[in-house]
Amino acid sequence: MSETNAVEASIKHSITKNGFPEKIVRLPFKPVYQSCKSHDTSLTAVLKNLEAEEIFGKIEGDSIEFRSPASLNRQTEKPAEENPMDLSGVQGAPESDLMKAAREHMANMTPEQQAEIQKKVDNMSPEEKANLIKLVSQQFNPIPPETK
Repeated sequence: MSETNAVEASIKHSITKNGFPEKIVRLPFKPVYQSCKSHDTSLTAVLKNLEAEEIFGKIEGDSIEFRSPASLNRQTEKPAEENPMDLSGVQGAPESDLMKAAREHMANMTPEQQAEIQKKVDNMSPEEKANLIKLVSQQFNPIPPETK
């Protein structure tokens, strides 16, 4: 088995185990890349070979999303913790004030600035996102001194 085929087989096994082709499956980028590197093959070659088998891989932030032909046009729904603008479920977050301020601020930004912020948020860990939301929430709803 060639080195490229070994990586492809591993990816196919992982995505099948996670519900592919019925589901869109995401694998973390770094381990897949490291596997390619350790097998002395390129990720581009692996993805191209998988495409020939109708497994379409696309790098999305810090993961690789694998889709079947049937799911190519479907949108991926991110869980709430992955969507930085979705504050539902954040306890005590003054959602209306915070969202209003965010919308006003973003309206004054260029598309390039918005894309840069989105890129930065996409690269944050879930803990960093939670801390950021907590920090911003405190700015809009500071805890009164007597309850600290």
